[in-house]
Amino acid sequence: MSDINYDIFRGTTPTIIATVEMDLTGYTCYLAIGRKANQAKVIASNNQMTITVDEGVSTLTFTLTQEQTLSLSEGKAYMQIRLIDMGVALASEWVEISVGPIIQDGVIEDVVD
Repeated sequence: MSDINYDIFRGTTPTIIATVEMDLTGYTCYLAIGRKANQAKVIASNNQMTITVDEGVSTLTFTLTQEQTLSLSEGKAYMQIRLIDMGVALASEWVEISVGPIIQDGVIEDVVD
């Protein structure tokens, strides 16, 4: 394996975990990934997320699809979480990530014998 540590590989179904220091029960949450501002390639929302809240701290777990990660280009990208509840919208700082390559492009399927 390579000495490079990638955060996401294209064509995979990674789980992204974010911890937010507030109770987000009832919030609509979005995870956006892109190369620069206003150019998100992937947007995941509540239907791809589970949330747990413990003592006022929320853990958001987003699972991306193969199609979503295939839409990303190899190299540096950024992630940001946006939240809204009852008209109050918030955004996190951008987090830099790296997107790794794959040899076989495209969606892969389970083979049933």
